Amino acid sequence: MVLKKEDDVGKNIREIIFGVEDGAIGNLGLVVGMAQALAPNPLILLAGVATMCAQAISMSAGNYLSVKSEKEYFEVKKKGREYGKAYSKHKKPIISSIVMGLSVIIGAAIPLSAFLFFKSQAGIIPAVIVTLIGLFVLGVVKTKYTLRHWFRSGMEVLVVGCIAAFVGYLIGNLFG
Repeated sequence: MVLKKEDDVGKNIREIIFGVEDGAIGNLGLVVGMAQALAPNPLILLAGVATMCAQAISMSAGNYLSVKSEKEYFEVKKKGREYGKAYSKHKKPIISSIVMGLSVIIGAAIPLSAFLFFKSQAGIIPAVIVTLIGLFVLGVVKTKYTLRHWFRSGMEVLVVGCIAAFVGYLIGNLFG
């Protein structure tokens, strides 16, 4: 595993939360849309895995470049950048990008898993339920590192994920 110590997980909490949430919501929208269009399960699973891989590669690459750029920015000796330099010092672009990619894969697998057990439209509600539970659990697990109240944190991640999914649903209905 990339992260060995609890402190390493805490230093990469941004990538973990961002990756799992983005992977879960992005793939949920895809698989639900395909199931609603009555796509057969092999096609839903193929599209879900392809999207999962594309998201993981894209998010990893973007994360690598952004962390590297942030470090480069804070290395410039200018007044007012001392805090940022200290903040970005612990970030390692390659580790950060690996954590992001793995987090996206974990998140994207959550809604996809429902279609291993349910066929097409029958998988929609289970995919939504398992994704919402996954988001809530993500928020609860986050409290091990943030020391926030577990229920509030779980609900925060759940509600933000629901808003993102709902907006995607509304946009789909506008064009559907």
